[in-house]
Amino acid sequence: MRLDKFLSFAGLGSRKKVSYLIRIGKVKVNSEVIKDPSFKIDPQKDHIELENRTFSIIETKFYYKFYKPKGFVTSTIDFDSTIMKLIPPTLPGYKKLFPVGRLDKDAEGLLILTSDGLIAHRILHPKWKVPKTYEIKITPFLKEKDKTQLEIGIELEEGRTLPCTIIPLNKEKDFLKITVYEGRYHLLKRMFKKLGYKVLNIKRVSIGPISIENLSPGEIRKLSAKEMECLRKYLNL
Repeated sequence: MRLDKFLSFAGLGSRKKVSYLIRIGKVKVNSEVIKDPSFKIDPQKDHIELENRTFSIIETKFYYKFYKPKGFVTSTIDFDSTIMKLIPPTLPGYKKLFPVGRLDKDAEGLLILTSDGLIAHRILHPKWKVPKTYEIKITPFLKEKDKTQLEIGIELEEGRTLPCTIIPLNKEKDFLKITVYEGRYHLLKRMFKKLGYKVLNIKRVSIGPISIENLSPGEIRKLSAKEMECLRKYLNL
């Protein structure tokens, strides 16, 4: 693979930009400065450095978890309230990232951002039934019979919802943890509205084996090797 193509694919910018960095001597291959953008490398064997940062074939795909705050749209389209306004353009893979699934503008919590279409497809496809867990605030208090009905499944316009699990997080039963296995438009709001409840707040805390843990609103973090191993195993990859 050409050196400039590799670095561009690894998220360092356009071919023009990385070619310039190569020509001015910022890039080393196996500890030797290379100034030819067309220099051929083997990404699986060669040691590539840019200003003391090492790149490898592993970094040609990117995987992050991100805490989306309220007030931002889950989109990569360039307008004022998109989540991409919160992510530094210098982040490796920035231009290749897309969100896996959505969170409403007034919702918060975990998003996975990646450049890997297969991972995204398996997380989103109903066949794989990847659980998404949320903490929600509702009004009025949840009645036990309604909790049972929601967990079994209720009829919405486009069909019956899949079974879910609900765990009350306070004695009043208006703060709940709910795990669903599908990704319909405004799913939680519509489920509860059908039974006479209003959802006041939504926070997604996990997607499959990936947890929001101690991320702060607006913070993005690369998935660890352990998280990637768990995710791939979970998705049978």
